[in-house]
Amino acid sequence: MSFIRREINKIRSQLIESNGQHYNELYAAQQALEWALEPDGIRSPFQMITRGTLGAGEDCLAHPHPLSS
Repeated sequence: MSFIRREINKIRSQLIESNGQHYNELYAAQQALEWALEPDGIRSPFQMITRGTLGAGEDCLAHPHPLSS
């Protein structure tokens, strides 16, 4: 088993046991690692992050939340 697969398994266990604590961060890390192992089987990390941004295309820079100055 690769070190990436071991890390995915640790994250998956923590997602189950965490009661929602750090869920978004853990899920994002899990998805990014899964994509690294199988890029054709899952959305890229960029696509996962930008998928809900008002239909922005790949060539658009969308900021769903105002940037802090």
